[in-house]
Amino acid sequence: MKKLFISGLVIFISFFIGGTITWFTFDKHKYENQSYHKTFNSRFEHVSINTVTSNIRFIPGKKFAVHFRGDNDVYVSNKGKTLKVTEKRATDRGYGLNFNPFHKNKKSLTIVLPDNKIKYLTAESVIGTIHFNNIKSQNTSILSNSMFQVKNSHFDNLNYESSNGTANIQDSVIKKGNLKLDNGDITVKNSKCNNSTFLIDKGNILMKNMKSSNDIKASIKKGDVDYHFDEKPRNTLLKLHPGHGSKSIKNKNFKNGKVGNSKNILEFYTVDGDITVS
Repeated sequence: MKKLFISGLVIFISFFIGGTITWFTFDKHKYENQSYHKTFNSRFEHVSINTVTSNIRFIPGKKFAVHFRGDNDVYVSNKGKTLKVTEKRATDRGYGLNFNPFHKNKKSLTIVLPDNKIKYLTAESVIGTIHFNNIKSQNTSILSNSMFQVKNSHFDNLNYESSNGTANIQDSVIKKGNLKLDNGDITVKNSKCNNSTFLIDKGNILMKNMKSSNDIKASIKKGDVDYHFDEKPRNTLLKLHPGHGSKSIKNKNFKNGKVGNSKNILEFYTVDGDITVS
């Protein structure tokens, strides 16, 4: 009886493995990478990007272009002065969990923008990252639950929201900004921010190697604010308000929380966390 049971179990496992391999092989074509490449001669004023899982990259170039690689469907629409790109889950795969080993999660969408400033730029990704490199934009709106990364870019007006993510801004200029995070960290390096507000429920704000004059408000419910000048501060007033925490001014240029006049204000708040300016 025992031998019969073992023999039956072996036969069952063999058929199960064989059937699974056959199904995965048959289903493979649904997960093969698709690609889309198109260059536009039009001059768009409004660019709107919406993805599910693809990582979005904005890079400079001579003409507008869209480059996509992944196993989802991508829809591109250009009407008048508006370019719209939307990624949707491939319709032949359904909406269940993906256990097929041929399924690849790495999907990329690259948007090439001319050197002149875009008037309106919106980008939204459910779980994909969003990267800006050497981009100029007048009005920018970002919604992402993953990494938001900016390098060598210039924003006249930047709005960013995230439930769970991180924001990294480096060597950039924000003339007016509103960045809001529920859970995560914001890091700003070697950048200039004017009339900008940074809000976090739970996380930390680190600003290092900052320019001599910035006008920033930052507020955290649970976490620390750490601000470091790379240059001698100019015409800056400190307003530091830690709740259940401490404040520390390590930059010796400040006398009674002030350097020069009060043209620029660094106004930081924490409910439960420390504030450091160095």
